[in-house]
Amino acid sequence: MGMAKVWVDPITRIEGHLGVTMETKEVDTGKMKIDLVERAYSHTNLFRGFEIILRGRDPRDAFYITQRICGVCPAPHGETAIQALDQAYGVYPTSKAVLIRNIIQAAYYVYDHLIHTYILVGPEIGVVCKYPPMVPPALGKYGIRKLGLGLSYVQCLDIQRKANEIVALWGGKFPHHTSEYPGGVTVKATKDRIAQTLTKAAEIWEWCAKVALEDIMTIRERNETLSERLSEILGIEHRALADIGASWGNFLSYGIFPDPENYDDWVKAQYGEPSYRRSAVIYAGSWQNGTLKPLERDKIVEYVKYSRYKDEISGMKPWDVEMSVDVVWKDKPNAYAWAKAPRYEGKVHEVGPLARMIVTYGLRWNFEVKNPVTEETVTVDWEVMNPKGSVIDRVASRVIQALIFTTKIMEWAVQLKEYISEHIVNPKIPDYKYVPNEGEGWGLWEAPRGALLHYTRIRNRVIDNYACVVPSTWNLGPRDDFGNPGAVEKALENCWLPKDLSVPDICNLLWPEEDVLGMKWGDALASALTPLGLAELNLEPSNGARYNTSLALAVVRSFDPCIACGVHTIELRVG
Repeated sequence: MGMAKVWVDPITRIEGHLGVTMETKEVDTGKMKIDLVERAYSHTNLFRGFEIILRGRDPRDAFYITQRICGVCPAPHGETAIQALDQAYGVYPTSKAVLIRNIIQAAYYVYDHLIHTYILVGPEIGVVCKYPPMVPPALGKYGIRKLGLGLSYVQCLDIQRKANEIVALWGGKFPHHTSEYPGGVTVKATKDRIAQTLTKAAEIWEWCAKVALEDIMTIRERNETLSERLSEILGIEHRALADIGASWGNFLSYGIFPDPENYDDWVKAQYGEPSYRRSAVIYAGSWQNGTLKPLERDKIVEYVKYSRYKDEISGMKPWDVEMSVDVVWKDKPNAYAWAKAPRYEGKVHEVGPLARMIVTYGLRWNFEVKNPVTEETVTVDWEVMNPKGSVIDRVASRVIQALIFTTKIMEWAVQLKEYISEHIVNPKIPDYKYVPNEGEGWGLWEAPRGALLHYTRIRNRVIDNYACVVPSTWNLGPRDDFGNPGAVEKALENCWLPKDLSVPDICNLLWPEEDVLGMKWGDALASALTPLGLAELNLEPSNGARYNTSLALAVVRSFDPCIACGVHTIELRVG
């Protein structure tokens, strides 16, 4: 049949407006002809202009306004904005304030990682691996009771709420917490806050250790069977979820959760010094196909050949661009994205949970995690299944980080009791009215989706320029000036697009046993999906056929896209 163009827009179960176009190639395996993705294009269909909105405002507004970039991940934007302001003000948080900031951010992380694992990417994983607890509860209470269908999915909804409650305890509310300030925080540690934090975190820890970790280990086991059957069906060796979603093999992390007693090590990176931030929980660095290099701020540039901005800013450091409407080129020929194309040392880098784990732990994550309250331990042992990245490795990294960060929340809460000082804001701040006449600062943090940078420049006591380089710009961005596809565009290459096969059809091929309510797995899914009108889910027409995009969507969702973050006008035409 030849090449087909398969277009999916909008992609659901993500944040923001994203589409992808995939050009196929037909490959004869000797057993059958299959359609694989040859080239992919990521269309970030949203422009918001937050950097432009911030110009001329009180610098302290950045903490509040940038949280509105995204309702899913407001907390990291607030923290990154505050760290940029810390530097611009020339003040740094007290140890007590660092602990409180860490608790807020870690609790937010746990919520985000769990909700993404089970609600956003989990359905594809559960369906293809025949693992009912991670499939949405389409049969209601009956399905949960008889099959465990949606069991972990439903439990996750309760557990992630407890993480949000911890954010609200210290942040005042969630989303869009209100308790951070240049040089510290505006909330004091109390016995009640510490006790509630420990109680809620203990429940989350138990679930992460006993349910979430067990789920991902079971998925790894199911993937072995899936790999054997997929290889037999296709006639080529295929490791299933371990071979789906491989990108460039370059990973970038800015590090997160600084040591409150060694903040000097943390701020080096903000000043452009080479840094691994090894005193933090998660390290900083650039992993380039097996070689780890220190993070160097000034090696970050953005290209715009295929982005809707004027070419004169291409290849510049983000903070050297005077962000205004003058650099926007909405109708630019050949541009297909609002996101820019960030590069580090000229290379495409994947950012996110997998990048954090590889930069910090390498390709084998083997350690014990000890509950600081109960002293119960659980062993984590995960060998990265694809050093260039994969769907299963990304999901595993989120689950493992949720467990690690919940543990740290309890450690920090206990540690807070040891701090007698009442200083929650750097004493160099004489009052809450002070704003420097001029200054500049960089915040280098991590959102759950990956490396997050905010830059602020203050002139005449207002924001003179602002820049955000966010995770989904790194991951979902388009080709650069040299034609190199972005991380997700690369990860979609060679993904199988089954032709004229529905999700139930594929599941019956992969899991032919009649052991689910006396039916094959695909037939059982069909009985749940058909009444909802979803039996032909993810079938996209092109070139006289219908292509099942479920695996491709799993690849995209494994990066947890956030397009609202990624491209800071929707053109409305009436009539």
